[in-house]
Amino acid sequence: MIDLNNIDKIYLYPGYVDLRKGMNNLGYLAAQIYKEDGLHKLFIFCNKRTSLLKIYEKDSAGVWVYIRRLDDSSFGWPKNIEEAMQVDKGQLTWLLQGLNLIKGPKHPKYRDRY
Repeated sequence: MIDLNNIDKIYLYPGYVDLRKGMNNLGYLAAQIYKEDGLHKLFIFCNKRTSLLKIYEKDSAGVWVYIRRLDDSSFGWPKNIEEAMQVDKGQLTWLLQGLNLIKGPKHPKYRDRY
């Protein structure tokens, strides 16, 4: 499992990625959204069905790639750059458990309660 104590930044890659891509292609996609600054980073990619994640971990020594699949549900995933965000370690834990990070519109019945 990923040691979250050592992670400096966590990024969600918006939209969907063909997760047949290997480590080099994921590294290319990750390089589009960060600069080389020596920080320990995670980049999280999702497939179109939103049931599978690949996590690309870049540290000072090299790269790790992890895969996480949900059996009965799907990940709440940003579809565009406006919904994409840098998440914190708590939100990453929620995401890996299958909880939705993207807030949708509130149900009209409960809109005024919050």
